[in-house]
Amino acid sequence: MNETGKIIQDLRVKAGFSQKTLAKALHITDKAVSKWERGICLPDVTLLPKLSLLLDTDIDVLVSKTIEQEEWVGCIDINNCDFSQPVYDKPQVYYLLSHFLLLGITKIHVLTTENNKRYLQSDKFNAFGFKFLFTLPMKQNVMTISYPWFLFGSDLTQQFQGAMLSNRNINLVPDNQEPVFFFSHREASSKKPTSRTLGRGMICLDMGDYDKVLDVASFVRTYQRNSGLLIGSLEEIAYKQGIIDSETLMEMADRLPYGDLLRNVKGKPQVG
Repeated sequence: MNETGKIIQDLRVKAGFSQKTLAKALHITDKAVSKWERGICLPDVTLLPKLSLLLDTDIDVLVSKTIEQEEWVGCIDINNCDFSQPVYDKPQVYYLLSHFLLLGITKIHVLTTENNKRYLQSDKFNAFGFKFLFTLPMKQNVMTISYPWFLFGSDLTQQFQGAMLSNRNINLVPDNQEPVFFFSHREASSKKPTSRTLGRGMICLDMGDYDKVLDVASFVRTYQRNSGLLIGSLEEIAYKQGIIDSETLMEMADRLPYGDLLRNVKGKPQVG
């Protein structure tokens, strides 16, 4: 039995469901639930939100252990922007890399300009554990972004995790827009991808030119000032995942324009 199957079984029993009653609540067969728990297959990504509610848990709990057992790499295939360009209080590339770091993906294949490559090789990124490779990923599970989109939403990481666990090629698409993230499974590399709509509540903005970057900067400024929370902070994510310690976090905060918000992160529980 794989880790996710065992987690589902334990939570199902704790919640008082039989395989049959859980299957009925999800509008699937009890054979499907049995297959999950025996490690034969995993729940479809579309079932994860409802399954997590029925079992009184987070999607993260259902999928994180299985994702850790998979080898995933990232790919940024972008040539039409300057990664170092400030977007309010952070370089543009922070907003792209934050999605990968939240998922524990630190091996990133980057297909971009020479200036962007040099920028990524600077000391700025060493503390976060990234390994940048300037080659095409081959025969791997790959999460790809091919345009400088700014994407933000409360359950975005969970939707990424669901796509990673689907064993299918999936394009994630905001409402009425082009696909923004691509998840390619090595075992399904020859199959046509399925498009999944991210749904309401997702912010998807273009960072492809200077005027559009100003729109993103305005959103980040307004959100951070009103919520007291950070968007796209690699320092915060690295601390919460145990990549850096509190002392390093405070040293970084002293050098950053969002240092006051970063200092508030200290003392909150780490994850991972």
